[in-house]
Amino acid sequence: MTSELISRRNALLGTMGTVVTGSLTLAGCGGGGSGSGSGNTQLRALNLTSDLPSVDLLTDDTVQFGALATENLAAYKGVESKEATLRVKKAGDGATLLSGTYSLGKDQNYTAVIWGRETALRLNTLPENENNDSIATGNSRVRMFNATTDSGAVDIFFTTATAELGDTAPTQASVGSGTLSGFREISAGTYRLRVTGVGDPTDVRLDVLNVVLAAKQHYNLVLTAGPGGVLLNGVLIQQQSNATISRNTKARVRLVAGVDTAGVVAVTVPSSVTPAGGVLAAGQRSPSLGRYQLVDAGARAVQVRINGSLVAGDALNFAAGADYTLLVTGTAAAPLVRLISDDNRLPSLTNRVKMRVVHGANGVDPITLSADFLALATEVPLGTASAYATTASGAAVRIDVTAPSAVAPLFERDSVNLQGQSVYTVFLLGGNATLQGVINKER
Repeated sequence: MTSELISRRNALLGTMGTVVTGSLTLAGCGGGGSGSGSGNTQLRALNLTSDLPSVDLLTDDTVQFGALATENLAAYKGVESKEATLRVKKAGDGATLLSGTYSLGKDQNYTAVIWGRETALRLNTLPENENNDSIATGNSRVRMFNATTDSGAVDIFFTTATAELGDTAPTQASVGSGTLSGFREISAGTYRLRVTGVGDPTDVRLDVLNVVLAAKQHYNLVLTAGPGGVLLNGVLIQQQSNATISRNTKARVRLVAGVDTAGVVAVTVPSSVTPAGGVLAAGQRSPSLGRYQLVDAGARAVQVRINGSLVAGDALNFAAGADYTLLVTGTAAAPLVRLISDDNRLPSLTNRVKMRVVHGANGVDPITLSADFLALATEVPLGTASAYATTASGAAVRIDVTAPSAVAPLFERDSVNLQGQSVYTVFLLGGNATLQGVINKER
């Protein structure tokens, strides 16, 4: 078996925008050796979990890396070469969150990457034993690991700073969730790294300037999901050396308009990535849903106009890597502006869906969302979103939105095809003479 096939096999064993960058410096590791200690494996660990601030990694019953903080890369340790049971626990907790058997080869080096959510953890051992001398002079090699369950397949580009993605072939196309690509050999140098949804160069998930690939070096690019489930963070790991974290500093936001009498809503969000002037929506007529757009994370002075008049100019805070709905409802004289967090992470099970309801219909009592007459969310007030409920997928599900004071459903739809492992939002909006209901498949 070739070293490349061994690498990919071992790496996949398990239980299955501008960014801020920082280097993780390793202690006691070389740049090209195969590790010390005859008969031992050199193992290090990287915590890239999304909701565990620190973890313990054990081989069998021995803690090898204790209280390993998020985005921390531990130095190599010599462990016994064998088929080992690797276990992950929340730091200091007795319960095992993940356990699997991994092959740790004699005199080999591995980075154990721990990723995913507490309820669906993953661990992959990335081999780091490639021969740097096999790389052509002036080149480097990089392979890509999509360490997400939420992003779907992505395209990865290493380009010049000004290259247009629409005119550029991906360096690595269609890297699926949980998938490790093979190595790609490219010229050493400084690049702009961009990651997009597969086949869509406008769907930018990560944008990193000044990524340096040194000559005759091997790298692993590890992608992880942000809190919204769509935008990505990146970690570039040089074989048996340091790692550089590239955190996404963007968020995604969309406008949902439900202002009475077909009110026209315009929104500006000062940002380096929205169109000129920070226009999120130039004039969106109610009732309607806008598309997600990138904005700079942090506190932004968001201006909202209805029918040309400024109605709000407050600072709203957008967390890096998150998704948001800016809901504007009510009347032009008494508007209601709310920023709602969107959780577009996919359900873990293929036969389940996540669903919620957003109440954007002025003058309507708190509402209830039901699927096949089972209440998923109750008493949801105007200007808010319910919590997400997980329910079974189905090809012909009845969806109802009701209110206590209404005899008939405010919105009903028969035979809705709820596709497995998807995310849905049901919007109830004002703006028309009659209430408008929309079932939107988010992911």
